[in-house]
Amino acid sequence: MDRRAVYFYTLPGETACAGLALDVHIHSEVLRFDDTIRGHEIPGKVAAEDENGFTFTSTGYMPGEWRFDVLTVEEFRREHYKMVEGGETMAAKIKTTDDLHQWYRREFGI
Repeated sequence: MDRRAVYFYTLPGETACAGLALDVHIHSEVLRFDDTIRGHEIPGKVAAEDENGFTFTSTGYMPGEWRFDVLTVEEFRREHYKMVEGGETMAAKIKTTDDLHQWYRREFGI
């Protein structure tokens, strides 16, 4: 888990992206993250981590396995640019995943 990374996540039993997660971290057995609107705190634990992200088992809201994958510039260009005003222009300008994550942190003050 990388607190500076931007993740997209899916909820238990779903395959579609439920949203983006920024400033993702564990604090006192609670997963904390911000989306582009507000903060979230979900009790549970990290079940597994890999090079693409991690799986979190929620014992609170929407119990079960949530999947968090790092939002890469390729994934952003393929699908997630639609979630951002001016996303098509941004997708053409941003060259790296690090640049994409920096933009999100700067844009949303995280």
